[in-house]
Amino acid sequence: MERCAKYTPDIYNFVRIMNSSDFKLKERVKELNCLYKLSKVAWEAKNDFDVIISKTLDILPAAMQHPNLAEASITMHAQDYSTPKFDSSKFIIESELSVDKKKYGKVRIGYRLPAKDGKVSFLPEEKRLLKTVARELSLVIKRASIEEEKQKLQTQLQHVERLAFVGELSAGIAHELNEPLGRVLGFAQLIKKAGSLNEQQSEDIERIIKASLYSREIIKKLMIFSRQMPQQITKVNLNDIVHNILYFIDVRFQSRGITIIKQLDPVLPVIYADEVQMSQVLVNLITNSVYAMPTGGEITVITRKKENLVSLIVKDTGTGMTSDIRNKIFEPFFTTKPVGQGTGLGLSVVQGIVDSHGGKILVSSTVNKGTKFEIQLPQRQNKKKS
Repeated sequence: MERCAKYTPDIYNFVRIMNSSDFKLKERVKELNCLYKLSKVAWEAKNDFDVIISKTLDILPAAMQHPNLAEASITMHAQDYSTPKFDSSKFIIESELSVDKKKYGKVRIGYRLPAKDGKVSFLPEEKRLLKTVARELSLVIKRASIEEEKQKLQTQLQHVERLAFVGELSAGIAHELNEPLGRVLGFAQLIKKAGSLNEQQSEDIERIIKASLYSREIIKKLMIFSRQMPQQITKVNLNDIVHNILYFIDVRFQSRGITIIKQLDPVLPVIYADEVQMSQVLVNLITNSVYAMPTGGEITVITRKKENLVSLIVKDTGTGMTSDIRNKIFEPFFTTKPVGQGTGLGLSVVQGIVDSHGGKILVSSTVNKGTKFEIQLPQRQNKKKS
């Protein structure tokens, strides 16, 4: 009697089918386990892409037919993330990360060559799994983008509300100061006209009058900022504005070791602009430069004409800015100054004024070398359609 009977064809086919089914079942379990882990990661990591990508790269290879040979890579927003040996992969499949026809990147799976030189093929299930993973990652990216946009809108709304409050406060302050300042100016002018003053008294009265006129201009700026005064477009020469502003602030900054240099185009053409607002632009730019030079330095104020544009340039030898800070300087209430030393409104007001004049602002800055602001303004204002 034989100890072992040979398989009949029917039994052989049955065993082969069972082995195949067992293999497919194991692969399917790995796929489901992979998707479960990825969904858990996406939920726990919220919108932290670095964590999601890192965990995905750890999880994906284990779901493949040959996990010991598998490597993974994710490209998102032109940045690559990969497992250590992905570059040595010889056989690769990939799937795009996209939502609503917007492409974000791609996810790839690769196989390195096995110990015995040969070819490793991908199962249809592996290709389907990769597409599913790509689809889920794309949805995570979309959700994160929506949440980011929501946060931006909330921030913008907060800025608008704060600006409205500051505008109302500025209007109140301007009205409260306007009347007593008018009295100071009026009495100072009466004393000057009355005569009988010695030389020192005459100089002091002149200083009071000039300081009062300068303060009145500041009040006008507050009223413009709070929309209490309409824009007054007239013929303006930027050289005159530079001379007038530097007359008041040049001596004030000499004690800080700051030198102000003027390089003004002697044949600069006039432009159509609001003189008070242009003065405000220059004051704000110079103030920023002064803050950037705590140990002193040079501020150069330049005017020049190029084609149909007139430029006002303020450059300094200060601390400069990083690219991150430079990208935020025009945001309302953004400031690098300590609490209580700045509102963060200066440059946002400058941008608003320049935009309303149909101009543009060019900024260049190098850390520890300085910053340059160039305001380019058209000679003539385009007529707005009513």
